[in-house]
Amino acid sequence: MRVFLISVLMLTANLLLGQNELYYHVPQVQTLRAYVANDERSIPIITLGSEDRVVVEFDYMGANIPDLEYTIQHCDRNGRPSDLQPSEYMNGFVTNLLTDYSVSVATTQSYTHFGICLPNDDVELLLSGCYVLTVTQAGTNYVIARTAFFVCEQLTTIELSVRKPQLTADSRHMHDVALSVDIGGLPIGNIFDELNIGLLQNGCPYSAVIDMKPRQIAGTKLVYSYFGDLLMAGGNEFRRLDLRYLRQTPANYNRVDFDGSFFHVSPATDESRAFKPYFTDEDQNGQFIIYANSPTRTTDFFRSADYVYVHPTLASEPVLDGDVFVCGAFNGWQLDSTNLMRYNFEQQRYESDLLLKQGVYDYIYVCRNSYTAQVDMERFEGSHSETANSYLVMVFFKPANADYEQLVGVLVSE
Repeated sequence: MRVFLISVLMLTANLLLGQNELYYHVPQVQTLRAYVANDERSIPIITLGSEDRVVVEFDYMGANIPDLEYTIQHCDRNGRPSDLQPSEYMNGFVTNLLTDYSVSVATTQSYTHFGICLPNDDVELLLSGCYVLTVTQAGTNYVIARTAFFVCEQLTTIELSVRKPQLTADSRHMHDVALSVDIGGLPIGNIFDELNIGLLQNGCPYSAVIDMKPRQIAGTKLVYSYFGDLLMAGGNEFRRLDLRYLRQTPANYNRVDFDGSFFHVSPATDESRAFKPYFTDEDQNGQFIIYANSPTRTTDFFRSADYVYVHPTLASEPVLDGDVFVCGAFNGWQLDSTNLMRYNFEQQRYESDLLLKQGVYDYIYVCRNSYTAQVDMERFEGSHSETANSYLVMVFFKPANADYEQLVGVLVSE
C-alpha cells in the first residue's frame, strides 16, 4: 500500500467526524462540495501558510442570481466554535460577498455557479484547525449552505500500515491496521486528554474510528495499534455512475429520456454483492468529478454540465429492520429523504430518484437499522480484504487552558 504524507489536507467536516449538521444546504442549492484547488477528488485540507487553496463551490438553481455572502468560523473537530475573536484566527473582513459566479450555458436547467477560493485577498487564515464556512443571503441570517474545511500544521510524524489479517477467520474480509504517531517536541501535558486521533476510510463516517487512545508510549512515539489490534472491514470497490453523455446511450444505461424539462437516466438494475466474489475495479474511493460531453464542446464543466434525474434501482427482498439508502461523497454521506430508497413490491426492487449534475460518481447502498440507527455498509456490498481503500489519519491537539484546537498532523494512505 502506497503511503504519502500531505502537508495540507482538507476534509468536509461531516466526512471525518460524522457531523452531518456541518454539511447543509437548502433545496435550491445543489452540488455543494469542498476540495483542494486543482484536484476536485481530493479530501480538502491545506497547510497553514502554504500556497495551497481550498475551493468551496455550489450551484444555485433557477434563472435568478441571488446576492450571497459568506462567513468563516474557527471550530474544534466537532464543529463547536472556538473561544476566539475573528481577528485571532483570520485577517480580513468577517463577512464577504460572493463575487465569483457564472451563469449556466446551454443547459436545460438554469443555475448560477458560485465559487469561493481560500485564502484570498479578503481572508487570510492564521491558525490550524477546523473552519466552518456559512453562506447566507446578503443582509440576512438566512443560511443557504454550510460546509467545513481544515488547515493543518504538520508538527507530528504519522506511520500507518495496512495489510491482510493473518488470522484465517478475518483474512477474507478485513484490513489489519497498525498506527503510530511521533509527537516530537509538542508541549503536551496530558497525552490522553490533549491529543485526539481520528482514522477515516474512504471519507465515509460510518466506518470511522475516532477518539483513539495510545496503547503504548515509547519516548515521543505513541503506538495506537499494532497488527492484530485494529481490524476494519475492507468493504468493496464502489459502484460507478457515468453521467457524462446524455445524447448517446452508454453501455451502463438502460435508457436516457427527456420529458421536456429534465433528462432522466435509468441505469441497469444493481444486484447485491454481499455473497459474491471480489472483482477488481478502479474507483474513486467514494468521490466524484463534474464532467460533461456538452454540445458546445466547452471545458467549463462547472457551468456547462446539465442537471439530470437519475433513477437507481437495487434488486432485493424488502428489508424489515431498516431503511435502504444510496449514498457517497456526492451527498456528503447524508442519509435523508433525498436518497432514501422506496420498495417496489411489483418489481421486487428498491428505487430512488437523485438530482445530479453531469459527471462520474461513486456510490454504494447502505442500510440503517430502525432500532439502533447503526449503518450497515456490508449488507448489499459485502467486504473483502483485497479492496483498495484510502485511509486518512488526523491528529488534533488542544493544550490545557488553550482557546482552540490545532490540527497538527495529517496522513493519507492509498
